[in-house]
Amino acid sequence: MINYTAHNHIDFKRWDSCIAKSSNSSVFVTSWYLNAICPNWSALILNDYEAVFPLAGNSKLGLPYLYQPLFTRYLGVYSSGEISEKLVTNFFETIPPSFKYIEFSLHENNPFNKADFEKKERLFQTLELGRSYEDLHNEFKGDAKRNIKKAEKNQLTITNDLTPQQVVDLFKNNKGKELKGLNDADYLSLANLMTAALDHNSGFLVGVKNQDEILVAAGFFITHNNRILFLKGSANAEGKSTGAMYLVLNHVFKIYSNSFKLFDFGGSSVETVASFNHNFGAKDCVYLQVKRNRLPFIIKLISGKK
Repeated sequence: MINYTAHNHIDFKRWDSCIAKSSNSSVFVTSWYLNAICPNWSALILNDYEAVFPLAGNSKLGLPYLYQPLFTRYLGVYSSGEISEKLVTNFFETIPPSFKYIEFSLHENNPFNKADFEKKERLFQTLELGRSYEDLHNEFKGDAKRNIKKAEKNQLTITNDLTPQQVVDLFKNNKGKELKGLNDADYLSLANLMTAALDHNSGFLVGVKNQDEILVAAGFFITHNNRILFLKGSANAEGKSTGAMYLVLNHVFKIYSNSFKLFDFGGSSVETVASFNHNFGAKDCVYLQVKRNRLPFIIKLISGKK
């Protein structure tokens, strides 16, 4: 039987054990990750944690809804057993009917074909790391190779002497200015997530400094089940012009090739970001964003949710 379980009744040890044993294990749905970015998440749980489905809920105008939390890619069903379309459907049919609006994404191995949901394909990119750096480098495209050489020519140096807040500030003051909707609370949540990853020995930072010891680019990475996730990174104007972010990723590939199986770029369906990732030989992966809106008509108008 699948049961809806409120946050304060979830057994985090059993939860994380299920996630760790799942064929589609993902750091996005570990308890510590969800606790950092969505403190009141709830869940659907099959029997004694045989399969689980995290839910991120909130309310607007007094109506509860489900959403995709910031700094995550997807939610969905996780199990060590077969994840069939029937199992996924059963979980969806157990979502409490009080959630009139649902919009989030599913892990790429979750088969889903419910007719009452809108579906949209989205992309992210990955790179096979279980090989030598030389093999990886051979698949770099011209832009990546040129920018790495440019960074080295400009005498940029790698540093690991960083704090999460430095990475967040660099992102906020550069890439963050191009993004709409992120506020101070979101940046605080991002810093808390990075700190939580370090506390769980699942995170590391890589930065690049210029000759004046000024930080011009930085990235934060999370490790989970033989996979490295590029959580967030950014470069300032000097870093962009000198190829500093290429140097950050090249350093990670040098250090961790043959040590992890997969590098997850974290996105994206955005063409410019995907193109940057493809320059390293990354391949596209497809997952589904699903949506169902059963809000009353007047609420749809007031909330702007169509």
